[in-house]
Amino acid sequence: MCESNIYNSDGELIMEDVMVVDVEDEKITMVDILNEKKIVYGKFIRLELEEHKLIIEET
Repeated sequence: MCESNIYNSDGELIMEDVMVVDVEDEKITMVDILNEKKIVYGKFIRLELEEHKLIIEET
């Protein structure tokens, strides 16, 4: 499986086991393996794909 964990720029976990990420301007919608959805506003500042770690700077 290829889930990723989403963190903010302070290193705090926002959501884990994310399967889908939709980006519309600064609106980032994430859906996890249990089909739960979370929306945050910001931008991606780092994608560590090998570590399955995505980092967002929230606005």
